[in-house]
Amino acid sequence: MIGIRIVCTYEARKLADTLVRLLCAEEHDTRLTFGRQSVGDIEAAQSSRDAVLIVWSPSALTQSYMHDWASAIDPSRLVEIAIAPGWPEMSRKAPVIDFSNWRGERGGRAWNALNDRLRAVARIVEPAKPPPKHAALAMGMASVAAVGVAMGVRLNETPSHLPAQETQTAKVEEEPAIAMGGAVYSVEPASIEDLLIPDIQPLRARPLSAAPQLDLEPVRLASLDEVREPTLLDRLRELNPLRRNQDEG
Repeated sequence: MIGIRIVCTYEARKLADTLVRLLCAEEHDTRLTFGRQSVGDIEAAQSSRDAVLIVWSPSALTQSYMHDWASAIDPSRLVEIAIAPGWPEMSRKAPVIDFSNWRGERGGRAWNALNDRLRAVARIVEPAKPPPKHAALAMGMASVAAVGVAMGVRLNETPSHLPAQETQTAKVEEEPAIAMGGAVYSVEPASIEDLLIPDIQPLRARPLSAAPQLDLEPVRLASLDEVREPTLLDRLRELNPLRRNQDEG
């Protein structure tokens, strides 16, 4: 769907309103511009990618702003309809569509011609986008990855069954209690006396001598004065004549 700008005179506004309603119902972004004040929108319409639909009415042939719109818009984006005989001569990409007998209905020759013209303009203003290269590259990488996974699974696959002989041998080893048939012989276990016990010689160690008798006599402790060094106070006391006379007496 594309954007559509409808340009008309005041006398064609009723038909233009019907076109806006029907085209919006078909999900076209449609706007209406009418009267002389529409000249101010020509510059914006030239730089846009909207289709411009001009309604040629009897009074539109004499209005200069209608001619300005028709000459200013790229012919590849211009759509023209006429509700009265006669329209100006100019270079066109498509012929003018006759809407003189249209009564506001969908379908019919005029409506189908208008839709065909709008689709042609849409192909010009919105060309189809080429498929993205990233999508093709991603699909190729996904295919390579799928092939690699399949090869890995096939290489790591183990056989689902073993030969009959190997299966039977494994079963016998897992169940040794199964009787295999044949004569049974009883064997007396060996006597414990038949075991060879090495001759162990006792260790030869010298007996310990009797502990010496300790002298438990009381030990006389020396007095503190005989052990320690005299202090300064002791030396001063010795210099005291009174104390010295007392000790001599």
